[in-house]
Amino acid sequence: MRQEETDVGWFKDVFDEHYGHIRNYLYYLSGDIALAEDLTQDVFVTLWEEQRKNRKTTVRAFLFTVAKNLYFKHHRRQNIRFNFASSLNQEHDQESPEFIMEMKEFDKKVQLALAGIPEKTRAVFLMSRIDKMTYTEIAESLNISNKGVEKHMNKALNLLKEKLERKL
Repeated sequence: MRQEETDVGWFKDVFDEHYGHIRNYLYYLSGDIALAEDLTQDVFVTLWEEQRKNRKTTVRAFLFTVAKNLYFKHHRRQNIRFNFASSLNQEHDQESPEFIMEMKEFDKKVQLALAGIPEKTRAVFLMSRIDKMTYTEIAESLNISNKGVEKHMNKALNLLKEKLERKL
């Protein structure tokens, strides 16, 4: 069997095993399924280009690292801001203009506070609070322990509380 055929077989196996996990991880980070699918394709293109160098390392860790880096690279380029309006379950048509303005201001403060916490901590927080994932699901997606997820959640909550108290 030629090296090319071996590479294609190995790549297909890795793709089949990890595609869904990487796409879900990127979806949890971005909240945008189309973006998650695009970035997942980029992850596997990177793997294909780097495969000979990375067979010695853990493929799963490599894929999640590439996924995270691509997402945050995209995030910085697009200056995407997290939108929490949908999670507030409000009916804006029936609310007063003052209330709507206050909620918009509060949303900005929350977004700024979230932007100021470390990437992994923010990802854990959003996966738990916005996507309603369990600590076990988050741990598997990020390849960290349940204790690590707990520590990141505590850190996120404390940092958000501290930042929001200063802004309010």
